[in-house]
Amino acid sequence: MVLSAAVALPFSGAKALNWNEVLDGDLSDDGNAPTFINFTEGHNLIEGTMGSLNGTGPLDADVWTFTIAAGYYLTGINLVSYSAPSSGIDSFMAIAEGSSINTSDPSLHLSNGLWTEELDGFGNTFTDLMAILDAGPEYGGIGFDGPLGPGTYTFWVQEGSAQVSYCIDFVVTPVPEPGSLMLLGLAGALALRRRR
Repeated sequence: MVLSAAVALPFSGAKALNWNEVLDGDLSDDGNAPTFINFTEGHNLIEGTMGSLNGTGPLDADVWTFTIAAGYYLTGINLVSYSAPSSGIDSFMAIAEGSSINTSDPSLHLSNGLWTEELDGFGNTFTDLMAILDAGPEYGGIGFDGPLGPGTYTFWVQEGSAQVSYCIDFVVTPVPEPGSLMLLGLAGALALRRRR
């Protein structure tokens, strides 16, 4: 399946892909030796293909590692494109802390779960994968609450039957300075006061 070199994103500020399997090579399928992808502030796009063609042959998993720098949070993981031969396909994803992921023991994952394509009402794919992971691991795991802070993480996607192409957006956001939070609070209080 041919993947595009660019993706139409359902948000402003579109940027180049951080990894495109057509241009950059196949992502690792080894949880002990994932592909490292450099993430920066803003939108970090990963585009690939996983699963197997017509349910035959070896399954192709995609596994990558990234680091969230000090002073930043991972605030979103969003599916922005998804192409499968039929509807009703559920893909698997998992995230773990560190530079590897155990693909045989889900209890060691930070979180994991199944996902499929959802649409935003305008025909664009938009599935909030972070919300699915944040809701808790489906197959045992540690769990987490809210954005993920600085550190190294490994992400694994797998389709068990069909071949699926996807583009996932990882959103990295700077932590607001304490002074900025106080200014926002003061501005909000003044706005409420003016309304009365």
